[in-house]
Amino acid sequence: MDERQKKYIHLVIGYFGLLLIGLAILRHLSILQDTAGYALTMFGYICLCIYVQFADNKIGVSTKEKIFFRVGFLAVLTVVAIDLYGLE
Repeated sequence: MDERQKKYIHLVIGYFGLLLIGLAILRHLSILQDTAGYALTMFGYICLCIYVQFADNKIGVSTKEKIFFRVGFLAVLTVVAIDLYGLE
């Protein structure tokens, strides 16, 4: 396996992890509806996203690859969140 394939595998795993954490946060917030918990989880999630950006830069991801993975991540998160939790 060459370096490019390893980089893509790590990107997929990292963004999949963010997706799962994001969905868990949405589920937690939809059940508990806790304002303080909402603020803490969103702040933590934002910090995690900043770290993933830093890690992307460290492994040498191009701007085109970053855009591709981020748009894909946001699209999947949006579709799954709407499907699971609805907009009621």
